[in-house]
Amino acid sequence: MAIAGSISDRPAFLRHMLGLAKSSDLIPDVSIDGSLVKYSGLDSTSELENSITEMLKDAHSWLKENRDSVLSALSALSNVPNSVGLCAMVLSIAVELIISTEVEKKENKDSTSDMMRRVFSEEKASGVRDTMEEYMKRLRMYLHEPTLVLEETQRLEKQLSEQLTRLKNSMLHDNQMSSRSLKHWTNGAAFHLQMLIHEARLKMQSTTEQEAQLQGHQAHIITALECYQSQLEKLLMEYKTYKKSTISVTYLMPWYMALVLSDPILLHLFVLKDEEFDRRSPALYFPNVSRTGLSENYVDYMFDNWAQLKELKQYFSDLKGKIKDLILQNDEFKIQKVLPV
Repeated sequence: MAIAGSISDRPAFLRHMLGLAKSSDLIPDVSIDGSLVKYSGLDSTSELENSITEMLKDAHSWLKENRDSVLSALSALSNVPNSVGLCAMVLSIAVELIISTEVEKKENKDSTSDMMRRVFSEEKASGVRDTMEEYMKRLRMYLHEPTLVLEETQRLEKQLSEQLTRLKNSMLHDNQMSSRSLKHWTNGAAFHLQMLIHEARLKMQSTTEQEAQLQGHQAHIITALECYQSQLEKLLMEYKTYKKSTISVTYLMPWYMALVLSDPILLHLFVLKDEEFDRRSPALYFPNVSRTGLSENYVDYMFDNWAQLKELKQYFSDLKGKIKDLILQNDEFKIQKVLPV
């Protein structure tokens, strides 16, 4: 049981209830996965190098004894062009998988190779997941063949775009809204924009009309990004309506707490329930507060103060200002640079 204090106004009650929801794991996760965010910026090559350096440091003993076999296993990752964005993420996954086959894998719930599991969990059928996974496989297959990567990017970005449209429509028009579906869409939209950026990056390397081509690519990606921003606002409005149907603040029977040095206190107990996850919070003690519209007020307050939703919107806003520089990135990854001496 959580005791909130002696203030009986509704804003204070909502603040305490949201804090209880956070500590009770009752706030849904609809965020863009950390690995995707990490490799979406202008420092993706540095992130890749730091990530691999840490992995090799964790496998130091094995690396020291098996340096030749390490170099052989990692040789395919030497001098990889366009090692930024999604390509950097795929390289990180490739190194993780190589190392995990040789040494006991250190448990790391934030590892890049587990991104798909974190986002899609135990989803049995998801076209968005399948296309994202297929694209990462194709990227790894053709690391040294930009022409083939471009072909696969063009093919699979169209496929992912169509699947995202179907997923969005199912949530907005077919009564299929859920926290899980929204998380699939947000991650799929972020991934699709990175595909479009990588496609533009590869096309820029095969043209002599740099400025005209750059402006065209930039305009196309910004159009897609703004479309996703607009769709996100509509999805979040629908999502709020959905959560108002699954979340309730329930008032329990009041009871008295006997005190030794003063009169008994009448406790008012409230419990937060979310039917979507079949979970409830511990009881919250709060001085009597009007219960009219309490559940709806709580959901409004949660959405207004939900850091994840602000970060979601910020992701797309930040990306919009970096598109030109991201297209022009063309770093080459060399595994020798991160191998210990």
